Amino acid sequence: MMVKDCMQSEVVYVSVPGAREDVLQIMAEKQVNGLPVVKKGTKTLVGIVTRTDLLRKADENQLAMLMMRDPVTVTPSTKIEKAVEIMLNNNYRRLPVVSKGELVGVVSVPDIISATLEENKRYQEMSISDFIRREVISVWDQTPLPLSYMMMEMAGRSALVIVNASGGVVGLITVSDFIRLSEVTIEDNVSGTYSGEESKVDWGWTSKDFLVVTKKLLKLPNVPVGQVMTQNMISVSEVTSVSEVVSILRKSEIDQAPVLSAAGNLIGMIEDRDLLKLAIETGE
Repeated sequence: MMVKDCMQSEVVYVSVPGAREDVLQIMAEKQVNGLPVVKKGTKTLVGIVTRTDLLRKADENQLAMLMMRDPVTVTPSTKIEKAVEIMLNNNYRRLPVVSKGELVGVVSVPDIISATLEENKRYQEMSISDFIRREVISVWDQTPLPLSYMMMEMAGRSALVIVNASGGVVGLITVSDFIRLSEVTIEDNVSGTYSGEESKVDWGWTSKDFLVVTKKLLKLPNVPVGQVMTQNMISVSEVTSVSEVVSILRKSEIDQAPVLSAAGNLIGMIEDRDLLKLAIETGE
């Protein structure tokens, strides 16, 4: 199987020059977490920008500074095995697809596992038990939202399981939720500049010009994470088959889900990228 057999040909992208607002608007409208960046007026790929970039560079507004330049790409004829190898080695969720220097598509983790695992009989009979992440990052539902994000970042995860005072699972919050909940605030930095002969004067009404630099910053509201978490989360059990989990994730448009025991206790998380290596074993 090649990339062209499962890639998305209808590509949503942004152009440079551009701004943070352009990215946020398109992500909200199209419900996507990452976008290829092309040179304005062309389909020449120059970068890629993700929701994580927006959060990590909260004081940056220009798209050219937010995006990752010269991203790794594949072509329509690249074998799926090679695309999976790139994703696993670099912890990527999506790869731009280029042909003759132009953007022609995007291939993502959900695209690959849906095409290779969902209808495969072998994986309809294989449970997800061997692919569950048993080490789960969780926070108390009264933890302040900004602190929750900090903990998620430090752990290198894209989601947190929310528990109550009794240790019961009550919700989930993801990177996408943090972006949605963030507030744009204005911060003015005032700096002094001197010019001409008057630059030698220590102070005077006309000796100093003020330069006001306005930045737009993403700020998370200081509320308990339990107030804004996703409560009706999608969960699976450890005996759920690989194919069924792929189908659940695709239909729910999520990339991971908590795994619960028969008694409803949290035993781990299942992420779509943890199933990627199975796509290489399909032999298709």
